Amino acid sequence: ALSYSTLKAIPSVQPKMAGLSAVVEALSYSTLDAIPIFHPEMAGLSGVVVLDGGMGHLLRQKGVEIKGEIGSLERFLGVAMANIDLPHLVREAHEDYLRAGANVVTTNSYACVPRVVGDAELVLTTIRAAGTIAREAADAHKAMVAGCLPPLNTSYRADKVADDDELQREYAVIAETIAPYSDVLLCETMSSAREAAAAVRAAKATGKPVWVSWALSEDMSGNLVSGESIAEAVEALHLEPNGPVKACMFNCCSPEAISLALPRLRAAVPLGVATGGYANGFHIVKVPGSSSEYREDFTPEDYAELCAEWAADGSTILGGCCGIFPVHIAALAKRLKSTPGTAESSPNCEPLSCRSSKGGA
Repeated sequence: ALSYSTLKAIPSVQPKMAGLSAVVEALSYSTLDAIPIFHPEMAGLSGVVVLDGGMGHLLRQKGVEIKGEIGSLERFLGVAMANIDLPHLVREAHEDYLRAGANVVTTNSYACVPRVVGDAELVLTTIRAAGTIAREAADAHKAMVAGCLPPLNTSYRADKVADDDELQREYAVIAETIAPYSDVLLCETMSSAREAAAAVRAAKATGKPVWVSWALSEDMSGNLVSGESIAEAVEALHLEPNGPVKACMFNCCSPEAISLALPRLRAAVPLGVATGGYANGFHIVKVPGSSSEYREDFTPEDYAELCAEWAADGSTILGGCCGIFPVHIAALAKRLKSTPGTAESSPNCEPLSCRSSKGGA
């Protein structure tokens, strides 16, 4: 994320004497913290931030009911209500990922939207419960919390994205409710440029750093689910170097689709905006002849190897989405540690509860 000119401006650094990776390793935490475009609470000094995997599918393994059509948010009503009814299982799921090697957990609030939960006050209650559980788990492991801003209707369906008034109204409520528990706000599984832009506007209004992640079409076009190009999606965000949007990613789609699209994303984002991906490990549609919802051709080690390739090409935020479990995250963390220059990093930060008393965010 550091430019040559930025490094030259630091008296103690002489970029001509070492490659950028060596320079970053040599910089002190306090020096990095003083550079506006570099936020060490977002990434450790050694390279890659490891995200968690899918919460809904892990909670199903723990006994939480998931039923309904793949892609429908209603399918995850039980997951949303687990924040209230089964908080110990949600906490356990977060801790499974943290022990596996994740240093960021995402709040279990993907389905905490009016379309699923119904009552407006109950929506707020489930979001706050999700934030509390994630914050407690993360603080115990000195990790970070990404507060989720999900699709308001159905995943993978750009034609069902709400109108602008509803997007503005509902995302403002979600962002304001989850922000107090979060280190960063994550607008994820965005199907279209318009949906992502609306979520990002609401997230930015909280003053928190923002990450945005789009879902890609499975037709291997390298475009969003909406058919829009990656360049169009990035342009809609009006990104700036050192702006509030710190990362752009892809999620909730096949690893192959992400591999195709990441080079385009890296070419489209401005300096200082990180890139990354967290793919699915399950079939979005039923595969003829397969008895499993999950991909049988993709082992945890296979996924870790692919993520290591993404890291080698410059992506710095990696993890998993639906059907990616703690075993995959453990394999990913292990694989990154084994590769010089792409080591798994620690967020290298104090928990939010401690930092807030010192004026941090």
